[in-house]
Amino acid sequence: MAFMTKKDDKKKVEAPVNPPHIEKAIEKPSNSFIGQSMVIEADITSDDDVTVEGKVTGNISVGKTLTIGKNGSIKADIKAGIVRIFGEAKGNIHAADKVEIMSLGRYSGNIHSQKLVVAEGAILNGEINQ
Repeated sequence: MAFMTKKDDKKKVEAPVNPPHIEKAIEKPSNSFIGQSMVIEADITSDDDVTVEGKVTGNISVGKTLTIGKNGSIKADIKAGIVRIFGEAKGNIHAADKVEIMSLGRYSGNIHSQKLVVAEGAILNGEINQ
């Protein structure tokens, strides 16, 4: 704790150096989010989880899980641990663990993964390699 002294009455007042609400704001988020109104034409690299609700064109490399939300649209070559597709994706996927195409998901391209989950109603157009 830091101490402040008022000039008038020389009374000590305790005040925290880093109030808890400030420390929480400084903490690094564990998930990166690309919002629905965002359009990105670039390569994206992250060691954390990434969720895409906007449009991305380029190469994507994610250390953990890439989630393409129901409003998300990706035209990219993807490398990730896990890829979850709720929206639309085109390009090649190299997933270390698995690829999941959810019921409203649409995917076109080649998949290289140990596991593949395709929900009823999902659209898959491409080649699958283990």
